[in-house]
Amino acid sequence: MNEIRKPKLVYCTTIMASFARKDVELLSKEFEVVIHVFAPRTKLLTPWSLIRQFFFLLLHLPSAAVSVTQFGGFHSFLPALFGRVFKVPAIISLGGYDCASFPSFRYGAHHRFPMGWMTRASLRMANHLVPCSANLIHSEQHYSAAQGDPVHQGYKAFDPANNTQYTVVAYGYDPERFKPSGARRSGSFLTVAQMNTPNFQRKGIDLFFAMADRFPQCHFTLVGNTPAMRYERVPENAELIGFIPYEELPALYARHEFYLQLSIWEGFPSAPCEAMLCGCVPIVSKVAALPEIVGDTGFIVEHRNVDELQRTIEAALGSESLRKGEAARKRIKDRYPLSTRSRFSDLVFKAARSSEGSAQS
Repeated sequence: MNEIRKPKLVYCTTIMASFARKDVELLSKEFEVVIHVFAPRTKLLTPWSLIRQFFFLLLHLPSAAVSVTQFGGFHSFLPALFGRVFKVPAIISLGGYDCASFPSFRYGAHHRFPMGWMTRASLRMANHLVPCSANLIHSEQHYSAAQGDPVHQGYKAFDPANNTQYTVVAYGYDPERFKPSGARRSGSFLTVAQMNTPNFQRKGIDLFFAMADRFPQCHFTLVGNTPAMRYERVPENAELIGFIPYEELPALYARHEFYLQLSIWEGFPSAPCEAMLCGCVPIVSKVAALPEIVGDTGFIVEHRNVDELQRTIEAALGSESLRKGEAARKRIKDRYPLSTRSRFSDLVFKAARSSEGSAQS
């Protein structure tokens, strides 16, 4: 008996991070997934990466049922354009960078040419957009008041005429993989952020170091340090850790009492969700999806202000952290189960079937 061949899906991404691996795993149940990673080593090599992607798509897209691109950017332009040419539906999953512009620290796709133009063109040519948070469509950003940064963020803030269909689908998390284990270190704070110059400010690591100075009795851990990153000064009670294998993250989260996410901009970050499942009490900035993720189980910082953050941390240290950690775990477990993301694969499958029907008619 001949095995039924799965339809082909072309998957383009800039990084095979945990959320990308999870999506590929989901999509592989219905599709034969072929993956292209668009990751030029330097900006100067971006044209070469586009040429490589051009030939990859020329080889695979005409025989594909659908394409999925993780994030908008340089790498989403050709899948969307070729999708129009070869009548292959293009779906773009939006994550944050592709919906933002923060010139003050050179972050976001929309503050520079030609990335901004290529991102907006991609999002217009796509058949369906899947932002992980409604804030990526349009939102107002009042947490940081840096001069020159637009208050209005989200892809429609930079292209109001975009009327591509969209569906908001959050990420989902595994409460069996991420769970409390062992003893937590009292007065310990953790943040996870891949370090580079823009992320030092965007992820609030400057505030993280400031709190380490103001709370010398506490311990602060930063995961995601890179050898190339240079700091003016690192507080004595701040520990810098490099890359941690994904399998080791649950135990690391579970050893800490609090998780800090002091970002100026995010989409729907996974780290605070995973940390909350492990019993960490979240302390987050009032940015994008973070207040929605945390609810009343943690602490929300209204403004990017050192004194306000200090008062928030004092309140957190004086709270019933064990009870709050239990409530934080329950919130993620109830609101964002693994099955949440199955809506994404359903959308992709529907697009593929729709295209199949159009080709046959």
